[in-house]
Amino acid sequence: MKMKTHKTTALILLLFLLMQVTTNLHTQVRLGGNIAPNPSAILDLNANDTALGTRGLLLPRVALVATTDASPMTMHIPGMLVFNTATSNDVSPGVYYNDGEMWVRGIEGAVPAEPTTSTVREVSIDINEAISLQSMRYHGEITDLDPSATILGIRGEFSDPTVVHTSFTVTTLLSATDLGRVTWSLHIQNFNFDPQISSTLERVVIIYDSPHKETPKISHLGSFAFVGW
Repeated sequence: MKMKTHKTTALILLLFLLMQVTTNLHTQVRLGGNIAPNPSAILDLNANDTALGTRGLLLPRVALVATTDASPMTMHIPGMLVFNTATSNDVSPGVYYNDGEMWVRGIEGAVPAEPTTSTVREVSIDINEAISLQSMRYHGEITDLDPSATILGIRGEFSDPTVVHTSFTVTTLLSATDLGRVTWSLHIQNFNFDPQISSTLERVVIIYDSPHKETPKISHLGSFAFVGW
């Protein structure tokens, strides 16, 4: 009877240990203090029972030889993180991680670049007219400009830029008439006049510089066509 009791007790203990191991494999771990680990961390390190600690994580200190040399490891292992203490070849003291092919200096000195925000903006108006005459001039106005805005230029966008570049010339003009209103003019000339050579003026684009995102209004007031000189 005693032997059966011992066997039963041992079996219960074994089942309990297996349950504990299984549970630990699926739970988070906190080292230091008695509060629960952060729910987003698989390993939470701290030295006391507060959210803010007073001690840090000390990485393994090793003497690297070169970024391409795995030493003192036996091979390059992606994800390996160390603190290098040596100055040798192309490595110097600091934190390095391994990307699987070489040691890469990281963390310290890695200052993210400040995002550049451009204030150059564009506003356009559709024209959609085929240019086959010898000379065409389009003109219009830009209104509702922010007082701090600066007009930088004007361009015409064509369905076939190659034709425009080889057979046409485009001149632009911008002039201020009063506060918040600018007139624009796009003059297109076909030097190698041939009715078979044409390109559609799809739109006129005004480029302006403004710190504000308010979009000015651009209008097409009309066009002039010249068959000859």
